Amino acid sequence: MTEYSDEITVEQAYLAAYEYLLRRWKYLPERLIADELSDMSLLDDGGSVDPACKREFVEALRAVLDAELESGRYTRADQQLT
Repeated sequence: MTEYSDEITVEQAYLAAYEYLLRRWKYLPERLIADELSDMSLLDDGGSVDPACKREFVEALRAVLDAELESGRYTRADQQLT
């Protein structure tokens, strides 16, 4: 696994959020943004209502950072014009 620092840029955070939602949409296309926000809400102990959300977000962040390391930039958020 690639090692990361504890600091990311605003752009990397934005791209990680994009990657996270893209992955969630792939498996749950009928979900509404309200459902996602509900699952991501934090409990008093700091955990998310759906514990998988935080882990999946970290996986999305890793995908962005890995893409930047491998090819210089993350491209899955690039607009595809057809």
